[in-house]
Amino acid sequence: MRNKVVLAALLAAALRAQPIDGTRPLARQGDLAMEMVAGMDRYLMRRLDASASRRPAPAADSVARLKRLIGLIDPRIPFDSPALDSTLTRGAVIGTGAGYEILAVRWPVLDGVDGEGLLLRPKAPPVAHVVAVPDADWTPEMLAGLTPGVAAESQFARRLAENGCQVLIPFLINRDDLLSGHPAIRFTNQPHREFLHRMAYEMGRHIIGYEVQKILAGIDWFAGQEPRWRIGVFGYGEGGLLALFAAAVDSRIDATVVSGYFQKREAVVWSEPIYRNIWSQLETWATPSWRAWSRRGRW
Repeated sequence: MRNKVVLAALLAAALRAQPIDGTRPLARQGDLAMEMVAGMDRYLMRRLDASASRRPAPAADSVARLKRLIGLIDPRIPFDSPALDSTLTRGAVIGTGAGYEILAVRWPVLDGVDGEGLLLRPKAPPVAHVVAVPDADWTPEMLAGLTPGVAAESQFARRLAENGCQVLIPFLINRDDLLSGHPAIRFTNQPHREFLHRMAYEMGRHIIGYEVQKILAGIDWFAGQEPRWRIGVFGYGEGGLLALFAAAVDSRIDATVVSGYFQKREAVVWSEPIYRNIWSQLETWATPSWRAWSRRGRW
């Protein structure tokens, strides 16, 4: 038995010493793991650069496909107007500005999902309706100039209201991690947006889709008002991303302003946070708003 074991070991050693046909021993020196990672990086960057050449022309079902990929598939709940969000100790009117008042409001979006934020309502008939979408770490109060955190020249919601627009500012899921977990299990350091994204996409939903639904619920309300004023969406940072997607999927939006997000994405998509991941986006759309930007409106 011992002879058989020795013979088998010698045979295995001999086989290892013989290269397979068409190959040669690996004699390369250096950190092979780092070289492999660098090679993968070069390959993926080439694929990103070439994504434009694989991008088809917009098709009739492009908008429907984009909606599906961001989880924009649930029917919204219709409503007549946002509800005033007040308590026994705080009224719904939380501030005033030059020619407008600021109301705390809440509105239904989906079954189990509400939007909340501020409504800047002009005292005269509005010249336009605008959903002003802040960056994820800005509160509606910052964008309205009620609390510090945003420079005065960047408070575009306040400036729109001062120019006669009726402005709805939704509250977005922020990037903190204080609630990313369960007290009976454990907490993580994932930003809230990533924490929700990871759970949502397994159910065919997306944090982008949920946030766009909040915006479109506001558009539903604006579009149902008489007379029909022009409708715009203005977003910055994460809000710029959401404004871009909202305009891409809803033709009722007459004008869109994107700040702090709009750019050529092939060079940066790999560095963006995971909660912005959208399957095959670069190979399908030059920008998620190809439809919106082809019909830019004027006030």
